[in-house]
Amino acid sequence: MRHFVQLTVLSAIALLLSLAAPSAVQAAYPCPGGPGPGEVQVGVSGGTHGVAAVPICDRAGGGAPQAPPTYSYVYGAIAAHPDAADVWMAGGYSQSYGAEREAMAMCAAAMGDGCISFGEWHNSSFAIIRDARNYIRGAWNGQGGAMRKRVLKECAAEQLLPCEVVGSFSSSKRRHQPSPATYRKSYIAAAWVFGEGYDNRLYISSGQNRYADAERQAIDACARATGRKCQIAAMTANGVIQPFRLGDGSTSVASELSAKRAAQAMKADCKKRKTTCTAQRPYDSRTAGQFVHDFVADAAPAGR
Repeated sequence: MRHFVQLTVLSAIALLLSLAAPSAVQAAYPCPGGPGPGEVQVGVSGGTHGVAAVPICDRAGGGAPQAPPTYSYVYGAIAAHPDAADVWMAGGYSQSYGAEREAMAMCAAAMGDGCISFGEWHNSSFAIIRDARNYIRGAWNGQGGAMRKRVLKECAAEQLLPCEVVGSFSSSKRRHQPSPATYRKSYIAAAWVFGEGYDNRLYISSGQNRYADAERQAIDACARATGRKCQIAAMTANGVIQPFRLGDGSTSVASELSAKRAAQAMKADCKKRKTTCTAQRPYDSRTAGQFVHDFVADAAPAGR
């Protein structure tokens, strides 16, 4: 992203210098708002490397051209952390890199090591997208939202429901700093026997601050109880795991960011498999504990 911004700035500067240089042949000048009174559009410049296409105008009746307008840039940046369910944003900077430094500093002050930058952008906005596991993705909204559309398409291809756009930040917004009560993730992971020896049970670790801890505890509990090789069946953060049975008697599990979306994911899975399904007891990541879910014993529907 940083290289992209540098290319954008250099391209824009080169454009302005070439248009502002005196020429006996070319007296045209940029007119971002289109031709005004006494002007006529004679072309378009830009439209590449993140620089929007700018109309080029000339005086309709000849004479001395107007002075070219002055362009200004407003920079923003976003920092995130793998164990945070929100982001830190700084903006309103007239020079590059200042916004990124501030966003990273805010993230580090809250989360310590491990913060990552989504890069800087200017004079536009940036979208924040979450998938079913509560992993955060970012997408620049410039150039007609091409990056945002691509990220949403790629994200949806990896899960049962479309991913959620949870926010969009303008580069002119001064700061977004989430509350400590809301930004830390609470993980849940469910493991089951992999292959022969499957016992129709899920072994669940919930309410963990790190995914690695939830994963290890779930797999260890499964291995101790069964003496078999176990693997993760589902995981999410600040969300819900939904076990269910299919019409042929087999078992499955869905995970999403809310009980409603988990139920929708279950139905989408069963529709894809062309069968019926029966929901069982859901498990919320914000309820800490170690649980064993028995698909056979819990035969009563938990609601649809």
